[in-house]
Amino acid sequence: MKKYFSEFLKSSWQLEIWSDKKRVYWSKKSGVKGLLDFIKKHKRRFKKLIIFDKKIGNAAALLFVYLKTEEVFGAIGSRLAKKTLRKYKIRFYFKKTIPNILNKKWNSICLFEKKSLNKKPEEFYKSLKK
Repeated sequence: MKKYFSEFLKSSWQLEIWSDKKRVYWSKKSGVKGLLDFIKKHKRRFKKLIIFDKKIGNAAALLFVYLKTEEVFGAIGSRLAKKTLRKYKIRFYFKKTIPNILNKKWNSICLFEKKSLNKKPEEFYKSLKK
């Protein structure tokens, strides 16, 4: 999968989702928007998920857990995302780890990151559906 991840990093895609070694979804939407679209469309019907994402914060990590993802590859990942993925025993690889995912102005933690704090995966997903 590392070969495919290298190709993904060079692409304009923000997210790719693989199941049984086949790419089943891809998106150019930033943040967790592409991931939420995938969940809305497919629920949890795919198994053995491997996800490539350009930027992974705790919000995305909780959604990966919700999807029962097996492995995650990220260009950038936050410390809190690492902690969450370890807690739920999801294999992951980040090219670079950063303290937090910031908002677009770079002056505060991302809104989704704030919403994800101290939440369990199912609880977090339900809070986003509202």
